[in-house]
Amino acid sequence: SSGINAEYGHKSGSDYSEVLTELGGEEGESLRAYVYLRVVTGDEMSKRHKFVLLTWCGPSVPALKKAKMSLEKTQVKNLMSNYAVEIQTSELEDMALDNIIERVRKSGGANYGPGK
Repeated sequence: SSGINAEYGHKSGSDYSEVLTELGGEEGESLRAYVYLRVVTGDEMSKRHKFVLLTWCGPSVPALKKAKMSLEKTQVKNLMSNYAVEIQTSELEDMALDNIIERVRKSGGANYGPGK
């Protein structure tokens, strides 16, 4: 198991690659989405489960719906308040798993292993 789980809309437990496929598709350009992602980080000495809150606003979302996201996001944060990193984007590359894990790793403090 990759240790990657996503809460995406009503699709709890979705594979993250499915989420990326949907957001990267034609419909994704006009979608607003909140993804709660669990990743496993750490080094040889310790593994840590961390959560990430991803906010997706497709590039074709109308201005009024974009503005409404600030109210929605407050509600989402009240429900999912435990996260190490928050990412808001309309660029699919910002949601690449490698980029997310690197941001989580940097936010996590010391790494005691010998490194790579």
